[in-house]
Amino acid sequence: MRLQKVFVLILSAMVFSCDKNNKEEITPEELATWQTFDKGKSTVEDDMLIIEEIEGSDGYFLISPKQFETDFTLTYKVKALSESTVLITLFSVLQEGDNSNFSVPAVSATPQEVWDWRSGMKHYNVTINNRSHGITPFFFKNVPPRSRGFNERLQQNIMEIGQWYDVEIGKKENRLWFKLDGKLFFDVEDSDPYKKGRLIFRISGTTGEKVIFAKAAFKNIVISYK
Repeated sequence: MRLQKVFVLILSAMVFSCDKNNKEEITPEELATWQTFDKGKSTVEDDMLIIEEIEGSDGYFLISPKQFETDFTLTYKVKALSESTVLITLFSVLQEGDNSNFSVPAVSATPQEVWDWRSGMKHYNVTINNRSHGITPFFFKNVPPRSRGFNERLQQNIMEIGQWYDVEIGKKENRLWFKLDGKLFFDVEDSDPYKKGRLIFRISGTTGEKVIFAKAAFKNIVISYK
């Protein structure tokens, strides 16, 4: 009986260790250390990271310091904090070269140079909560320099300001998907999927007669591998 108990304890420990190794949590403090691009700021408050644009910004990027595995499930909670906030997640991001470092445009780069930089990267793009741009959520595969492997769009917006949402983005072999609060909105087959790459969170807003900067909160970020 004692040997059986010992065996059960060892097996439980192995399962827990395996589960732990298959999940990677990104804390707000860690997220705040990611490489950034364009003008913005971030603040850790309690269990979340708040990011926002500042004067002169044309969107604000948080770029992971490493590449993540080919197949994964990314989950996180997000809340838009201003009416202009557009929420963008780029994944499997690869630049030309060995990708040991991630290059960003110079601070003095023109909007066209920034656009060329963005369109020159291999990546998948899930853009949600973009009613301030007058368009609905979309999901596409960027194929440099300016083509799309696929380009899916929803008929209506699916998020409101000031409310937490559970996001799930997954990639397994040829399948890619996006869920919001457990509801499946995009489910795409890619016959030639990108391999592992970086993860980028981006917020972007609009300007007009009254300038309103994009602002959002992120928490509970977990990447799982199976």
